[in-house]
Amino acid sequence: MPEAGEVRSNLKRVECSYDEELPTPVVADPLPYTNTSSEELIEAEQKLWEDNYRASAKQRWKGQERWMGKENEEMRLVNILHPHAVFRKLQKAGVDCSIEASVVWVWDIDHATGLTVPAQRTRNNSRFWLHDVVIKDRVGISGWVNRKGEYTAQYITYMQYPLGPEWSIMRFNEYDVPTFEKYRGWRTAVLRLIQEGLVTEEEVDRAFGPVAQNEASKLYMEQIEEFRKTKGRP
Repeated sequence: MPEAGEVRSNLKRVECSYDEELPTPVVADPLPYTNTSSEELIEAEQKLWEDNYRASAKQRWKGQERWMGKENEEMRLVNILHPHAVFRKLQKAGVDCSIEASVVWVWDIDHATGLTVPAQRTRNNSRFWLHDVVIKDRVGISGWVNRKGEYTAQYITYMQYPLGPEWSIMRFNEYDVPTFEKYRGWRTAVLRLIQEGLVTEEEVDRAFGPVAQNEASKLYMEQIEEFRKTKGRP
């Protein structure tokens, strides 16, 4: 058997290592070298946070402490109900409200274009009703509201879906600024119905019993008292 010949390669021979052959990046404006210690960086970050916290003071609410902390949240996570359960309690108390669909689709003429288009017509005669569409975790409430002597169907508020606690719970950012509701309390929705004249305090008390007097209910009672004053109630 003949011996194998010399193995030749067409690869380029180099006299330097792989690392030496890598191109050196060119930095137009190199950052200045800093000898800042990790402790100094931590102090600088802490100072920046404190500056931002102070700057956010105007966005914080007076009395917002009532929503903050585990104990306050647990106080609010009570009497958890489905929106239908809230409405049925109101119905049993004699309130004319409905969980049925409130509108019907009909064909109508668009006066701007002259075209036939689908349109909604309110068909609910109750004082207020629950919407039949859930958007994310919210379901709306609309009702017949008196505007300058004329009753029109208006959106009022919304409820947590499928379950909501009695009292709302807020979310706060890192600067203790309230951002939005973590959970919408059904009392918040009921308060809006009272303020719009769609339900009375007496009817609400018949439906759910007297309000527990604690930090969770404090703001609710303050707003009820303010509503009484504006309406000439004792």
